[in-house]
Amino acid sequence: MVKRTFCFIVLALALLADLAAQGQERVYVSTDKNAYLAGEDMWCSVYCIDDSTGRYSSLSSVAYLEFHSAQGLEEMIKVPLIDGRGCGRLQIPFDFATGNYSIIAYTKKYGGDSKGAFKGKIVTVFNTITAEKVDKGVEVVENLPQAARVPVAGYGDIGISASADAREGVIPVKISNRGKGVVSLNVSVFHYDELERNSRDLRQVSGTLLERKGDFDITGTEEYAGEVIKLKVTPEVWIEGWWKGVYVYMSAKGNEDDLYVGRLDSLGCVTYYTSNMSGDKDLMVEVVDNVALSARKKDAEADNMKYRVEVVEDVYSHQAGEIPVLKISPQMRKALDSRGMRMQIGRRFAADSIFNLMPMRTASYLGAALPLKYNLDDYTRFPTVEDVVREYVTYLRIRRMDGVRGFKVVNTDGNDFTWVSKGQVLALLDGVPVRDHNLIINMDPLLIKEIQVYPRQIVLNQFVFDGVVKFNTYKGDMGGLHLGEKFSVIPHRGVQYPLAFLGDGISGNSRYPNYNSTLYWNPVVEIGAGETFGFSCPLPKYKGEFLVVVEGIDSDGEAIYKEIMVSNK
Repeated sequence: MVKRTFCFIVLALALLADLAAQGQERVYVSTDKNAYLAGEDMWCSVYCIDDSTGRYSSLSSVAYLEFHSAQGLEEMIKVPLIDGRGCGRLQIPFDFATGNYSIIAYTKKYGGDSKGAFKGKIVTVFNTITAEKVDKGVEVVENLPQAARVPVAGYGDIGISASADAREGVIPVKISNRGKGVVSLNVSVFHYDELERNSRDLRQVSGTLLERKGDFDITGTEEYAGEVIKLKVTPEVWIEGWWKGVYVYMSAKGNEDDLYVGRLDSLGCVTYYTSNMSGDKDLMVEVVDNVALSARKKDAEADNMKYRVEVVEDVYSHQAGEIPVLKISPQMRKALDSRGMRMQIGRRFAADSIFNLMPMRTASYLGAALPLKYNLDDYTRFPTVEDVVREYVTYLRIRRMDGVRGFKVVNTDGNDFTWVSKGQVLALLDGVPVRDHNLIINMDPLLIKEIQVYPRQIVLNQFVFDGVVKFNTYKGDMGGLHLGEKFSVIPHRGVQYPLAFLGDGISGNSRYPNYNSTLYWNPVVEIGAGETFGFSCPLPKYKGEFLVVVEGIDSDGEAIYKEIMVSNK
């Protein structure tokens, strides 16, 4: 045990030494194209670099992307990072005004107040739903100058070959790495329409990928494992020392392992170091007054204390660099109408199944344990949860302890010797801990789709549970169960799911009319020295010119950009 502890201390000290030597993190952003309509997806690829080494940073697990117009901050998304690389998408809101936008990107530790203007990636958004324009950010002109059609000069030792195969209905693409090291890239294929032609000059304003940066004050908040969430708890009636021994459960509604518990400090705050909660969720927060009885319902007399819970947000001042004025003209009407039609078709038929999930960081408090699953649709239905448990769920019991009914898990040592746990069992309803097990026992079992049992001890912060039982409903809405006034529901925008759009979800799909403007988007592509990466993306149901764009960073920390035009006219 002493040797194991010593090894752990050595590893911890080595990690601390690595973090101490960490330079400033700089976050660079590339997008699938330059011009968008409100309502379209803006796909983003993120590169997080340690400024002192020029290599990818493994310090932060979250990057923040802010979208600024000349009027200020308009929207923000969080992008998960794995070893310095990540991806996300902004579903551009319909209230985005027509104009140019700059993307300010940073991590939490190196994302304090701006020390100067951030030179961000510049993109254009057109809103075809409303006539609203960014104040002092748009100029209406009679005629636009003829947009250049010549390719942008590329850089980096990368080769691209592509052509439109109308007979097969695809664009086959090959990207070769002619350099001596591994390159990390993002690859996009999109319709090169009039809107894109008129936005080409924005690439010069944004500069190369590695020029899109700025300096910030250091906050000191490190998000090494995932997003840090801080809650502030305030009692309705102030009592001296009220926070002592008070714990707070925080979970995310849904069948996922997003459950955390922490103890309040003297300021009434609790901080959770999450492993990243993906997507938009409702945080279910329960304040537990009594530590000794924290895993089960307390008596009604001790339940009178009420609290207000809110998320503590860090607010910093971020300054975008000069954002050029967008010039628009009646000449754009045809292109806007065409793109608007394609956007509406895409939104009408879009489904998560056409996207591709990229690797994502996961860390469950349940570890690698696999549950025993009971799909209730496989059994004859009984009128009560107690009957269901008695008849079907082999490793679960309902017992009375101190006059209170609750769940007990049947444990086994692997030698056919079993015993019913005497300790506390963690009961979850759609991922939310329910300490009063009677609330679940008294539910309508027809609302429950599945029961999962973990017949093993689980440690959650300072609590030890003799097993876990999960009840998952059909709708994921906890069966409409009201959990009482100690629960607070807080909307939370988590990190983006790391998604790609590779086009394979629509190939041969007769129910999906392919009128997409972006035909292919792969945000994280690594190609070894001398190797080739190939793919084919489906041609859309319209004719036109399509631009294949490759952007990224080589093994020497130098920027890469190459493009090639193909046509199916």
